[in-house]
Amino acid sequence: MQNAIAVISDIHSNFEALTAVLDDVRLQEVQQVVCLGDIVGYASSVQSCMRAVRELGCPVLMGNHDEAACLPAPPKDFNDTATAGVVFASARLSESDRAWITCLPRNLEIDGVVFTHASLANSFGWPYIISPEDARRHFANQTTHLAFCGHTHKPMVWLQESPGGQVTQRTGKEVMPLPPGGKVLVNVGAVGQPRDGDTRACYVIYRLEQATVEFRRVEYDIKRTKRKIIRAGLPRFTAQRLSLGR
Repeated sequence: MQNAIAVISDIHSNFEALTAVLDDVRLQEVQQVVCLGDIVGYASSVQSCMRAVRELGCPVLMGNHDEAACLPAPPKDFNDTATAGVVFASARLSESDRAWITCLPRNLEIDGVVFTHASLANSFGWPYIISPEDARRHFANQTTHLAFCGHTHKPMVWLQESPGGQVTQRTGKEVMPLPPGGKVLVNVGAVGQPRDGDTRACYVIYRLEQATVEFRRVEYDIKRTKRKIIRAGLPRFTAQRLSLGR
């Protein structure tokens, strides 16, 4: 692993947000990018986002929306808005895209740091880490000091000082030092559909020498993305929520 790594997740077919984030990444002293998945789903720029991520040539994980778009039918536990986005994406994925997605790993370890889309608590499902108990189940399967995840669309740092011990959480904001001991899980937020009340795209830069994570927020052309969603015939709520950060 290099000295600094950018970790992105939950792009969700939002090309304007993705390009703004990648432009920001290029301005930072970053040697590596890792994508935690959910390239597609919800918004309309399926092919553009797939092409942009694949051209990065970086490590990429499978997300639940990526998987769902390659299934014969959407999962039954998806709500109507998510289902519409998956059906839309599925119709626009090339055979090459499908083959590429189905070969993506769910978890990845690079130089002692673990990356996962959702949680290490379930190798086949997609559990959300929302509560300390959710994080505790994840930590029971995390054997490294540091891990990164996405999936909830909310930037967060989860901490467990000792095995099986109390779990604490901190909202992910700006630059945060990492504790030297225990276990740490960093939720990097969402590039394409933030849900923490901040409409800006979110990603994280992990700097190894400084032992910090920096939560970066990036402005993008939300109005353009919303127009494209509505023109594509996708649910209006998918567009509306971008202006709410929810």
